[in-house]
Amino acid sequence: MKTKIFGLMAILLGMSIVMTSCKKDDDEDPAIPATILDLILSADNAVATVTFSEAVYKAADKTGNLDAAAFSVTLTGGTATLANFTVTHTAGTSGATINLELDGIANGSEELTVAPASATSIYNGAGAAMLTTESKKVMLKEIGIIGQWISSGANVAPLLIAAGIDSIYADFKVDLSYLVESFTADGSKTTLTGTYVQTKSSTGNIWTIVVNQSSPSSLVSEGIFEVMATGGVTMKYEIAQTDPEIPGVTPPTPEGGFGSTSSGAFGVLNVQTYVKY
Repeated sequence: MKTKIFGLMAILLGMSIVMTSCKKDDDEDPAIPATILDLILSADNAVATVTFSEAVYKAADKTGNLDAAAFSVTLTGGTATLANFTVTHTAGTSGATINLELDGIANGSEELTVAPASATSIYNGAGAAMLTTESKKVMLKEIGIIGQWISSGANVAPLLIAAGIDSIYADFKVDLSYLVESFTADGSKTTLTGTYVQTKSSTGNIWTIVVNQSSPSSLVSEGIFEVMATGGVTMKYEIAQTDPEIPGVTPPTPEGGFGSTSSGAFGVLNVQTYVKY
């Protein structure tokens, strides 16, 4: 009886060893390459984040950070074009960021495609190369005023020039907060901060904007802007305070166009031009 029991145990143990061995072989099958799980684009169209199914490398021997040469990155449709891109990645991690440099203004019809550059450009830990058929696509967004802008010299609104301001720096951030710094000729600076809401109007390429200033004082201003691909990327901007109200002052409207503050009473005196950088 004991002999039969020991024999049965030996058979069961042998089966366990075989099953364990098979599982290990499957897990390390070098014929199964990594895949691209996801491609996410930042709200300002500046960064595309790639997520892989596992840790990846530049070389088959588990070395090397992925770089621009490892990827095929293309942009089709719409009005913006891809000028250049750079890649940030650490060998042995499953994510990479692709930093995009665009020319022109995205209208939301541009399709970004990311894929391996070749059959020998992205490897997993087992040395299997990612297939060139592996790719992900994502659409660019219309971003409106998001970005960093500067206005100086004759680009500053004449009303502000009359108040002694000769240059303005504006940063409208992805999180819908903003920072505006205005400078006078003697170098003194005024800093304004708060939040904003932008909406694409049905009039041409004009957007509306509501600025909720929180510092140095609380107030609300409303206006319009239009971003143009002229000499790089430029923006016409016109805004007027609405809360607390200023007697006789009303904000410009998309239908009235630029110069429509107070129904045109100020002409172009309240209109300024920004250059994106």
